[in-house]
Amino acid sequence: MNTRDKPLLTDTYETIDAFIPDNDSIYIFGTAGEERCAHYSAWECRLHGVDFVRIVRQEASSFVANYKEIDYQILLRNTSQIEALLKVVGERVIYLDITGLSHNIWAPLLRNALALRKQVLVVYVEPEIYSFSAAPKEGEIFDLSERILGISPLPGFISFREPLEEEKVCFVPLLGFEGTRLAYLIEQVQPPGNKILPIIGVPGFRPEYPFYAYHGNQLPLLRTHAYRNVRYAIANCPFSLFYALEDIVKDYPDDMLKIAPIGTKPHALGAVLFAIANNRSVELIYDHPIRKPSRTKGSSKLLVYHASTFVSPSI
Repeated sequence: MNTRDKPLLTDTYETIDAFIPDNDSIYIFGTAGEERCAHYSAWECRLHGVDFVRIVRQEASSFVANYKEIDYQILLRNTSQIEALLKVVGERVIYLDITGLSHNIWAPLLRNALALRKQVLVVYVEPEIYSFSAAPKEGEIFDLSERILGISPLPGFISFREPLEEEKVCFVPLLGFEGTRLAYLIEQVQPPGNKILPIIGVPGFRPEYPFYAYHGNQLPLLRTHAYRNVRYAIANCPFSLFYALEDIVKDYPDDMLKIAPIGTKPHALGAVLFAIANNRSVELIYDHPIRKPSRTKGSSKLLVYHASTFVSPSI
């Protein structure tokens, strides 16, 4: 895979209304019951030059996409089914809106779209605020997740090469606010304490968010001494995260990377792009949370990331 020299290929719009997808494009999206996903219905009625692919059902191992009133049942580990859906939409520009999609849905869609040499723009809408927990406790400042389904690699991002020795693994959690998720991952993965390299979003969506991330993850960071190894990447920039991972590879060139995208979706996007771009041993592991529909309120900036310009398959 080839990348340009340190670009940040992002278009930033201060509001959703400031952005309109190009005519003769495909817009793939899902809804998650959040206010920042409410504009899609209006777009479908108003933007007649854009074809919409609505993800109407999201499951752990499959999803259902509706395109021109036809439902497509897609198994996430069936590459041919994902490719068939992407080929149906033709050779037009694809907008992949990850705002209302689970990681296990959009990540394999992006991987297969790039493998097919599609022009892909990834869209993300920041929330105005996150919902605070009514009864906050250690590691749960915000009311974000109902439960987690358990750890497994994201579809299409499993590594079949295991390191020969425990010390040859770097565990890289991309931190959000939920310290209980970090603690669970550390317990399940059992990484070497000196090889836990957390990444926190700095600057955050809002100035105070990095402090919430530290506070929410305080116990596991202290218990493992991982606070000594914290690195930083801009919270809403997948490319900044990509470069942070490149720096880790330079520091640990012989290690397998196990990356846990439990923070911002832009950071998760950066991790997915990094896994696509690198032939080295990289595995994306995820705890598959069930998100609460009311976990955010309002909407803020809309960001468009030029994914296929940044990363394209090598010939």
